[in-house]
Amino acid sequence: MIMNNELPNAGVGEVARMTSAGTGLSVFAAKVKSNDSYNIYKVRVVEILSAGQTPIEIGGELKATNLAEDFTQAGQLAVGTYVLVCSTGVKNVFYAQP
Repeated sequence: MIMNNELPNAGVGEVARMTSAGTGLSVFAAKVKSNDSYNIYKVRVVEILSAGQTPIEIGGELKATNLAEDFTQAGQLAVGTYVLVCSTGVKNVFYAQP
């Protein structure tokens, strides 16, 4: 795996995106903003700052599917939950139990 980070001394925070060579997978931290439908949520990428500081939301919202929830039931995950999202380039998925 290759991990892309800002330089340690380049700024206040850090944004990490891990990529698996040759597969097109990447993983990033995000915050759940709302339930879109069933087990699909709107999330927003977050920048992780120093320990003890609240992560900063960056970029626009995107949709991600929670694999821990039944796809035939309404989602129960609380807004504001932080998750690790795996992006395949076509779909964004995460696993978080409500």
